[in-house]
Amino acid sequence: MIRKLLVAGIALAAVAAFTTVSQPVQAGSCAVVSAKARGLNESKVSARSLKNLKHKVNHWAKKNKLKLVKEGHASTVCSKKGALTVCTSSAKVCG
Repeated sequence: MIRKLLVAGIALAAVAAFTTVSQPVQAGSCAVVSAKARGLNESKVSARSLKNLKHKVNHWAKKNKLKLVKEGHASTVCSKKGALTVCTSSAKVCG
């Protein structure tokens, strides 16, 4: 009886070791983060949009408990809606 338990335990340990070693390394998570800003002056609105984007990237990193985050090229698109200028900034972020 003890011999059967010993053999079963060794077999289970071998399977567990093989499963642990054979798992692929998981890549970090990535997301597209975007932020908006509205105002009258396009240059100020664009800068505010980038500032909001940086805040959202930091929030995303903290929420996912990441210490190192790589941010791709941030693009900003502005458009006129009536008297207001609306700018949207977005970037791909990986941790």
